[in-house]
Amino acid sequence: MSPWTHIGPLRPTRITIIDRAPAPDRQAGGLVPGPGRTSRGTMASWLPYPHRGARRLSAPSPAPFRATRPAALVPALALALCCALALALSPALAGRALAVTVTEEIELGREIHMQIAKQGAIFTDPYVSQYFQKVCARLLRAAGPQTMPFTFTLVYSDSLNAFALPGGYIYLHTETIISLENEGQMAAILAHEIAHITSRHFALRAEKNSTATLAGFAGMIAGALIMSQGGGSSAALGQALVMGSSGATIQAMLANSRADESEADRKGRQYLIRAGYNPRDMYGAFRTMNDKSFSLSSRIPTYMSTHPGIPARLASTFSDQQAAPPAPPDPVYQAVRDRVMALTTDQARVRNVMNNRLKENPKDASALHALGLLAFRSKNLTLADRFFQEALAISPGNGEYLSDAGDLAYERRKPEDAVRHFSEARRRGDSTPQTILGLARSYEMLGRDADASKAYDQAVSAAGERYPRALEMAGLFFSRKGDAAKGHYLLGDFFRQTGDPEDSAFHYEAAVKAPGGARYKSQAEQHVRDMSKFLKRKPKEDEKPPAPVAKKPSSEKKRTSGKKPFAGTRR
Repeated sequence: MSPWTHIGPLRPTRITIIDRAPAPDRQAGGLVPGPGRTSRGTMASWLPYPHRGARRLSAPSPAPFRATRPAALVPALALALCCALALALSPALAGRALAVTVTEEIELGREIHMQIAKQGAIFTDPYVSQYFQKVCARLLRAAGPQTMPFTFTLVYSDSLNAFALPGGYIYLHTETIISLENEGQMAAILAHEIAHITSRHFALRAEKNSTATLAGFAGMIAGALIMSQGGGSSAALGQALVMGSSGATIQAMLANSRADESEADRKGRQYLIRAGYNPRDMYGAFRTMNDKSFSLSSRIPTYMSTHPGIPARLASTFSDQQAAPPAPPDPVYQAVRDRVMALTTDQARVRNVMNNRLKENPKDASALHALGLLAFRSKNLTLADRFFQEALAISPGNGEYLSDAGDLAYERRKPEDAVRHFSEARRRGDSTPQTILGLARSYEMLGRDADASKAYDQAVSAAGERYPRALEMAGLFFSRKGDAAKGHYLLGDFFRQTGDPEDSAFHYEAAVKAPGGARYKSQAEQHVRDMSKFLKRKPKEDEKPPAPVAKKPSSEKKRTSGKKPFAGTRR
């Protein structure tokens, strides 16, 4: 996968996939509509900020991208959270006073997470994700047995924050990784959020406020999130949502949040120590958060902050660590931070930081590689190759560097070089889905379909629920090679992971109907059942609603053409 694909949206590229016509042509493995047919629906991209176009079944080609995320997406993400909390919930929860069970809490968190995924805000770089998930798993072991599963997710944001949602969902902003100093500080922030969930603060605050409704609580959260994104319409919308939510109820619930923060500090510190981290890192993390304006925005009153009272907490809960010596350098965390910065932030900022580091140490391999990633983002492939080779000359056994060099070779249409780099990365112990997927795509470019098929299967297995890109590419490959059932099933998984239940259900159902689809019947039907509450037809964004029609007298016969409606497309 190309490094720039972790950043901004591609220009829409049309993708054609199977429609609902009864007998689709068998072009490219049976997933391409015949002449004159309309491609069905839209295909959400694996990109963090997806276009909603369709994708061609031919081998993907590089496409232009924008180096920074669109400014409109952050309010859109807040709006998604608002809709998920206030509108997308089951009627049984939406209107009644909040007395949330563990099961309801998990379902609520799942629905919100699907909305976040659908907005494309999830950062899925395999190297960063692998490191991040290891830290999260280490903290969960320290926290002990839990009553609900946990899901840890990185989200694109240039603000410094982390937050926990009902049902075990914890999110960390990419800017937070960039701003902290070491792994222990990142672990401290995560431990604090884990404590919020193990203490069930959401459910307890809801139960203490009998007049609160889920919709009212949603308005409070969504209003704060939207107001934090800036002035103009976003701030006005956020203010309206906050004011529209019961003011007395909100104040009562937020008054409890200060006590919740203190409890999360205490429990989080225990988890941090049990996991083997130094408690000074919690003090350092919150000091950084405070110094870099952890609160949502100066436009929001202090009681609307998601993590209030940091200065007071620094002086009390963490006071014993004020005199602790600073943490030693953490080169592993610095490499992760460099990668996140190179893939998510303003290009001028990356160049400034990395060039200054190289002035101090011309042999700084991580800084050189970050500049290579930046050049790759900018489509300057020659410059990217120069930086990658300089970094590899200093650290020749680095699997991450080798894998990125393989991606670069693939984009330069040099599949032999790409295979060499990916194979060496794997020999060095790199088992990330980026490397395996890159090897599969390179084999495919060379026409080595048997090797490509095996590698695609391995990439899907390695990706799990964390790297939907592998599912998409593998699904398209198997569809081109004639295995429509497998192609549809993998695309169903892809859409499920990227928050699109409608397209996911379509592909699961198509997988079962395709030749050989019986082997996917049980899993596909289970996935569709799990998503059943989310399935409802929605018009295309550019589709105008039908004009209202006046009711006719019941005695008047309806006029029909005698023809059945065309069932070739779903939308």
